[in-house]
Amino acid sequence: VVIGGSIYAVSGTSASSPSVAGLVSLVNAARLEAGKSSLGFLNSAIYTYGTQFANDITSGVNNCTAGLVCCSQGFYAAAGWDPLTGFGSVDYGKFYDIFYNL
Repeated sequence: VVIGGSIYAVSGTSASSPSVAGLVSLVNAARLEAGKSSLGFLNSAIYTYGTQFANDITSGVNNCTAGLVCCSQGFYAAAGWDPLTGFGSVDYGKFYDIFYNL
């Protein structure tokens, strides 16, 4: 991310939340252009369709930082929804198809 001309590394929800918000904005723009309503509250739809638009991430753990400081606790990625990766990474084409057509 570039802020004020300086480059910063971001990860986790600091990166994913604004990215997904941007994807939702693109879908909303297309829906509005087609005369449809905006999506509104998406929580239930995300949990309903999450496995259909995400690339499942099934390995990984978050018990160590980038500086290699590790602790005994952490979350593990697993098949399906998990607290580390949620449903996984968003496939925008699939996301668009589902949410444009709701």
